[in-house]
Amino acid sequence: MAACRRVLVDLEEADIAAGGERAAPRGILTLTAPIITGEDLIRPVVDAFMNQYPAVSVRLLLIDRQVNLIDEGIDVALRIAHLADSSFVAIRLGEVRRVITASPAYLSRHPIIDEPADLAKHQIVSMTHFGQDSWSFPPLKNSSVPRTVQFTPRLIVNTVRAAVASAAEGNGVTRLFSYHIADQIRDGRLQVLLAKDEYPPLPVHLLAPQGRFSVPKVCAFVDFAVPRLKRYFEQLSRDMKSNARSRRGRVSAE
Repeated sequence: MAACRRVLVDLEEADIAAGGERAAPRGILTLTAPIITGEDLIRPVVDAFMNQYPAVSVRLLLIDRQVNLIDEGIDVALRIAHLADSSFVAIRLGEVRRVITASPAYLSRHPIIDEPADLAKHQIVSMTHFGQDSWSFPPLKNSSVPRTVQFTPRLIVNTVRAAVASAAEGNGVTRLFSYHIADQIRDGRLQVLLAKDEYPPLPVHLLAPQGRFSVPKVCAFVDFAVPRLKRYFEQLSRDMKSNARSRRGRVSAE
């Protein structure tokens, strides 16, 4: 089946090249992204894209796992990870952080969190994606051993939305990607903790198999989506920095 998909992709590219149809996007465009990113970010872009290109239909696969683009017939994927060397073509959109977060209401009722070890004293809302009963942090200076904080979670959930909602309602501390909590950071329902102890950000790319960017529907989507997605991740970075400055200001005042 995977071999058949590869043949179909090759035939489509050859047909387009022979027909000189590069200016006429059409057909079914298959995209994939993580679930929350796809629902909140990619889906609105796809809707706007289809309005502009009525001859293109979209199959949007939202999956929280890495898929094989060739075997599963994917034209374009959004990936949040350091990319291994491959024959794929990647366009960098921005970056996201793995953040510890809690609501101001929760923090007002519980001990201060100044370092990762303090988390052991807190109510933790955990997910299997980010460690169900322990979280890892970068090594201290002059050490190569990551720091690990063990805890007994107060709540374990298996979806991002459940973790975000519980934390925003003041029920504990959770760990998520920065884009998961963009709205809650912007309106003050959540704030980022332990920013100095975060791992380096992870890059975000649009990824496509070699040759797919020459297909009209793919080229049109990339040209349409990339500037919009870059603006989103630039704004996310600004919001995170603003939250950190606001947090430092409150701590200094206290």
